[in-house]
Amino acid sequence: MIDSRVAAERLENIESEEEIHRAIGKVLGLLEVGRDLAEITSVVMKPNICWGEDWKTGGTLCPQLLRAFVRYLRDHDVDEIVLAEGTMVGTKTFEVLTKLGFMDMARELDLKVVDLNEDDMVEVEVPNHHVFDKIEVAKTVVESEYFINMPIMKTHINTLVTLSMKNLKGTIPQKWKKRLHYMGLDGGIADLASAVTPDLILIDGLVGQEGMGPLTGTPAYAKVLMASRDPLAIDVVASRAMGFESSEIKHLSMYASSHNIDLASFGPEVVGVPMSELDLDFERPHFALEGAYEGVEILWGDPCSGCAGALSVALERMERAGELDKIRKEGGMTVALGKDANPEDMARLILMGKCQHKNRKKGIYIPGCPPPGMIVRDIILKLTDAESRYGGDAFIKEAEGLYEDEPE
Repeated sequence: MIDSRVAAERLENIESEEEIHRAIGKVLGLLEVGRDLAEITSVVMKPNICWGEDWKTGGTLCPQLLRAFVRYLRDHDVDEIVLAEGTMVGTKTFEVLTKLGFMDMARELDLKVVDLNEDDMVEVEVPNHHVFDKIEVAKTVVESEYFINMPIMKTHINTLVTLSMKNLKGTIPQKWKKRLHYMGLDGGIADLASAVTPDLILIDGLVGQEGMGPLTGTPAYAKVLMASRDPLAIDVVASRAMGFESSEIKHLSMYASSHNIDLASFGPEVVGVPMSELDLDFERPHFALEGAYEGVEILWGDPCSGCAGALSVALERMERAGELDKIRKEGGMTVALGKDANPEDMARLILMGKCQHKNRKKGIYIPGCPPPGMIVRDIILKLTDAESRYGGDAFIKEAEGLYEDEPE
């Protein structure tokens, strides 16, 4: 049976490589990870470095943590270490790693670097799937001797949190990253987590992100590290520490159901810092939409938090950039989202999400379940005859083939 213990440690100086190294040794020592490492010669490390922003935004892995972890592995005679990442759609992995200094670090520490977006892919079957019965996963990950998942502790406008299961999106090619958004993000994450099981998870909670994460939220100085061998256990403990109920997080509930686990009674053992001292109180994503933006009428058809979050962050970015001003001057817009929204055919109508596929011919349609915020922004800007900047046109075209069987 999988070891479901979760080890936690608090830190004071999150910029000190020595203190981080000590904390890594503490949490991994509590889990006896040294016994694992004595049996292997190589590891693949998959950090969360999804885009090119500094770690103090809470959006990318702390570089001192990576450096200290490599030192820990070398102390345990693991010589072959692969740094593997596949950055978000619209970015290039090596460019992001170079910008943030990870390529220089890899050369200094003699790490092999693999772009998982460009890696050979292996089709992996998903047992008890929700959305996908098979998923393409990077060969480097599938064939690794020992796979280490290194997520960051963040909120997420589409999935409430992004922890170890969500971080696995970086192991699939960009076409599959988009496919998860087309067909059902939470179910896709649960399926991916059933297909790819890390040997070890180390959560970077030194600087996480709260509010409108995972990219445009507020840095959250949680100053904590967590480790486990069990993805459900560590995501449950981390989300509870952040202030969220496990049942609120759909991909955790879906993963638990696939593995015949009663999430309500699932209580992993926490070692090291007790749960009572992990009251981190992260700010939730907020979706104040109705009446919040002049010239924007919202037809609220009981949408899920994913679509609500994507629209919220898109409108906020457009407001800050002055893009909504042009839309107001040209007559404003109406946005329909959620399964119960049934708008009349009208001018300047935006129909958002897979639930609105049935009404797509009434206006400008944004596919996705849910669509990413940048895609929502990109497609809304069609009202101003702006050219696609974030791949909105390609997103629509690719979704059409997958939605062929959807009801009219």
